Amino acid sequence: MSRAPFHVVPLDATHDRSAFDCDSPALNRYLREQVSQDVRRRVAACFVAITAEGRIAGYYTLASASLWLADLPPSTAKRLPRYPTVPAVRMGRLAVDRRFRGQGLGGALLAEASEAKQHT
Repeated sequence: MSRAPFHVVPLDATHDRSAFDCDSPALNRYLREQVSQDVRRRVAACFVAITAEGRIAGYYTLASASLWLADLPPSTAKRLPRYPTVPAVRMGRLAVDRRFRGQGLGGALLAEASEAKQHT
């Protein structure tokens, strides 16, 4: 996210999650109350977009998944090993704080997640 007023980092205990509000009670509650447990249990990885002031402007989560090889398009399946399932990365949640809407952050986080999964 070059030249953007945000930088994306893994969530850690120093990030203040209390002020985050994306207008979705479920996504707000997840960030405030559940995500730390999921990260600790290695159920998900959480990445946050941080402002220059240290505020969380948005977040996304990634989790391991698998896909049935038979469910993939033949053009994709033929390039993969012949195992019944193939590894995948699933985006579990994506949220942008309401104060940062309209700045392209959601799309930037989606692109960031796509790049991050290619390097794992």
